[in-house]
Amino acid sequence: MAKSEKTKHRSQKFRTEWQKNHLFKTWLMSVKCNEYEAYCKYCKQTIKSEITVLKNHTLGKKHKSIMLRGHKKQPPVFLFTTETDSDIKKKQLVSIAEIKLTAYFAEHNMPFLGADHLSELLTEVFPDSEIAKNINVKRTKTTAIIKNVIGSSQKFILFEKLKKQKFSLMADESTDIGAIKTSCVVARFYDESSEMIESDFWQLHNVYDTDNPSSASAEHLYNGLISTLNEYEIPLTNIIGFGSDGCNVMMGKHNSVVSRLRESCPSIFIMKCVCHSAHLCASYACKQLHRALEDMARNIFNFLKSSSKRQAELKQFQMFLNLKPHKMLHPLQTRWLSLIAVVSRILEQWDSLKLYFTDTYLSQRFISTETIYRGFNDPFIKLGFLFLNWSLPLFTSFCQMVKCGAG
Repeated sequence: MAKSEKTKHRSQKFRTEWQKNHLFKTWLMSVKCNEYEAYCKYCKQTIKSEITVLKNHTLGKKHKSIMLRGHKKQPPVFLFTTETDSDIKKKQLVSIAEIKLTAYFAEHNMPFLGADHLSELLTEVFPDSEIAKNINVKRTKTTAIIKNVIGSSQKFILFEKLKKQKFSLMADESTDIGAIKTSCVVARFYDESSEMIESDFWQLHNVYDTDNPSSASAEHLYNGLISTLNEYEIPLTNIIGFGSDGCNVMMGKHNSVVSRLRESCPSIFIMKCVCHSAHLCASYACKQLHRALEDMARNIFNFLKSSSKRQAELKQFQMFLNLKPHKMLHPLQTRWLSLIAVVSRILEQWDSLKLYFTDTYLSQRFISTETIYRGFNDPFIKLGFLFLNWSLPLFTSFCQMVKCGAG
């Protein structure tokens, strides 16, 4: 037939007899404003009022799944709103377990990434434990619990104690590699619950002012210190002592944090860090010795650190002399009294190092090994290392004793 001879599709009106059909009676409804459409009250949509379209809609996946859910018996509302005592107790035990696990991560300074696999591991290891099956703690939740639960509760307990009794403050700048430099404040007080003198972390505040990032003035450090106390309404009259390192911005006589603290708390006791003072004494004393000692220690480490081949060659000399294959250490400027460990290691490996650098210098004639070669053949150099090995432990043991007493 030609296109002009084809019959046009005739629209069909809605018929009330369809609502008596067992296929349509539960869901079919008419549309008041349009007699050529029907409405499915389960799918919430309009369809054409044609018998073929209605049958196809009945066979659709969406309509079948909705009808199947609609025929299921709806559980009572009270099941969604009430819990039994056993359910509440189980949730409390699960919450306690999650808090203790996150506290374990914080106490041992473990990476929070490990928490992502902890829940599944506990479920497999303890299949008969209902608590282990319900533990669901990942790194995000671990971080949130430590910050908002453990940290907040400990802070609340601490400032309640500081409100009622005298305490001292200790402050020092952070030494990590972070982009934001912070000052750590520790409160030291007598704890009636433990009947001991405790040193607890109080708060961190920024060292550099956001308005003037290039300056860490005494005024800004003082305001940051006092603001942490004013935030929790801790009276300044409870402060009886303050301690920090001996830098001028902290301990200066006129324009420093200490000079401002003396104005706010006239009877405050100020004390410089004893470990800092001991470190300065040892540093200035070492400067009176021959510089070749420290230069030689640095040159040995720098020559060996970047070459696995040189380290393997040194290991052969160590095995030949029946010495332990220990690596050389680096004397650091920012670590207190690190020279003692370096000196002890050099004296321990003295014979193997002397043989190794003698062989290396005589065979290859490196300029970098000439000074080291001459140092190992100079008896006064070894005498200087032996003196340091005797004297530096006196300062190290003193700092350890002070640290144990402070803890």
